[in-house]
Amino acid sequence: MNILWCKCMLQSRCRLKIINLNNEHFDGLIGVYIIWYGNDTSNVVSVGQGIIRDKLIEMQIDKKVQEYGPDLFVTWAAVPKVSLEGVEAFLYSELNPLIHHNITSLDLIKVNLP
Repeated sequence: MNILWCKCMLQSRCRLKIINLNNEHFDGLIGVYIIWYGNDTSNVVSVGQGIIRDKLIEMQIDKKVQEYGPDLFVTWAAVPKVSLEGVEAFLYSELNPLIHHNITSLDLIKVNLP
């Protein structure tokens, strides 16, 4: 599956702490997200899926996530509800995030990485 990973203004990386989650872009947006630190996405802190606005608000205050520094980045992509668990499972297996959680799907849905 080919998905469109979102970036912030001028195609820059989005900082988790300062992203405007009140923006209408997030209204009803369901999909997957990746949080990382550093210059590229090789230092993945967390991956997840669900209602993007709600999940990113949770990640902004999650102590486990915030332990990795004040300068965390995030990207997200819309994914059909029926594919959420499979896409999350693929991202989890490919990116091996530092924060582990239970993945419910055994059926991986391969997507392009950011």
